[in-house]
Amino acid sequence: MERDYKDIVAELKRAFPKDTVKFRSDNHRPYIPNQVYTDRVESATESRWNLEIKELEINVPHRYVKSIVQVQIDVHFRDGYGFAVIPGDPLTEPSNINTAVDKAVNEAFLTALDSYQMGWRDLAPYKMKDWAGNPALKHLLEQATPGEQAVVSQHHMRTSRQCLVCGRALTEDEWDLLGQVPNLNRDKMTYCFEHLPNHLKRKIDKVTLQQFEKKNTAE
Repeated sequence: MERDYKDIVAELKRAFPKDTVKFRSDNHRPYIPNQVYTDRVESATESRWNLEIKELEINVPHRYVKSIVQVQIDVHFRDGYGFAVIPGDPLTEPSNINTAVDKAVNEAFLTALDSYQMGWRDLAPYKMKDWAGNPALKHLLEQATPGEQAVVSQHHMRTSRQCLVCGRALTEDEWDLLGQVPNLNRDKMTYCFEHLPNHLKRKIDKVTLQQFEKKNTAE
């Protein structure tokens, strides 16, 4: 029996497995790989979907590519747009044009799926200072999809910063605590509390350190 459209949309919105969210190496921003979205659409629609490139503008003189695509599921569709800069000199390196086209189309694809709220629950903990902090979207953090556990408390929200030692995303409290270490460049010396060197912990005000430990061990 084929799924109803409303059931497909519910499946698209469902949270992804733990550790699906990755972090970009250049700016540490959280993201979900394109392949993950494609796999979810495939499974949710049972392969009954279509991706059409509605518009593709390749502007070589100004070195950019603009793309508009349409994702169709049953009789319903969503449009998305993407933009990419062509790196280098496209006249001497024409392969860079193909790279930019792929990037623009992929971005348009993700933009279309974003309108279904795909990945919102997974990215919300990392976007508290952006859109996820809006009270109207509080339900993304408090309500779990059936069979999944909800995010419980603010101090456990993850940031986009990763520990240099274990690679785990720091919590908001861990990031704030690094800011309490005198003369520490926390953008470069980024540690979770477990791997924060003891000589740096000793530089933190004792009361502040005690409050952090009490808050983050009490459940």
